This record gives sequence, structure tokens and C-alpha cells, in this order.
Amino acid sequence: MRLNQLILILATTIMVSCSNETPDNMELSDPGFGIVASSIDSRSEGVDIPVLLKSAEVIKGIQFTLSWDPEIGQVIQPKLSDMNPGFTVSASDGAEGQMKVLIFSMTGDVLQTNDLELMTIPVRIIDLNADLFNLSFKDVIFAGPNATSYSIPITHAKLRIKRK
Repeated sequence: MRLNQLILILATTIMVSCSNETPDNMELSDPGFGIVASSIDSRSEGVDIPVLLKSAEVIKGIQFTLSWDPEIGQVIQPKLSDMNPGFTVSASDGAEGQMKVLIFSMTGDVLQTNDLELMTIPVRIIDLNADLFNLSFKDVIFAGPNATSYSIPITHAKLRIKRK
């Protein structure tokens, strides 16, 4: 009798935990900027997290601060997609769990936002026992022509860490 109760409790727990699983990707608002992935593999060589941008505005530069827990993961300088070869990414080292990032063009080019993936952020999980890795954007500025700036909704990442 006790074994049957234990099996019933275990089966119920498994069903509830499976129904609470988050999908692999969320939807990015339109317009929107951020990370839609919901999980990350804990591989030691690292994972490139895609950052998406949807906007009809003319964007000539972006500035933001990435923030994360440096005891859980390591973040390396973001890399732009091939759609924006005339742009430069300048970033601080991120040793303290914060990285200031500036994306700009010396020739005044406009960011191509027709390819949703604007850039990737290389991440390496250090604490393999952690369950979540939060990566957030702070102080985001989207710069347009003639010193205009745009307010675009931001999607921060709360990545579930998958173990091997």
C-alpha cells in the first residue's frame, strides 16, 4: 500500500514538473530587442546566445550594459551578425558581472534589422550546479539620426541551465 502511494506521488510530481517546463523560445515583441532563448547547455566550451532586434526605425547605434552573476557564468564580447559588417562593437571586459557595450559605425551606416539576429553573446557556464543564468540589459539607448533615440521594449534572459 505504501509503495502504491509513493508511486502515485512520484508520478504526480513528474507530471506537474513537465507541465511547468518553459518553451525553448519565447516571442519577441514588435518592435523589440533582446534574448528569446529560455535555456542554455552547460557545455564547458561555451554557447552563443542570439540577441534579436525588430524595429522599423532607422537605428545608427546602440549602447547598453549587460549584467549577470559572474559566479554562475562568464560573458565574452558580443559579435555582430554578418548583416552589419560596417559596424564596430566596443565592450568593457565584464570581469565584475557587468559589461558596457557600444555598437556604432564610423561612417554613419544604418543597422540592418531585416535579419532578426543582430548579434550573439558568447556565454560559458562556470557553476555547473546552478539552475538559472540571468542575463539582463540595462540603460539601453537606440540612437537614430539627428540625435534621436527610440524606446524599444527589452526582453531579458532567464536561461534554464541544462546539464549534460
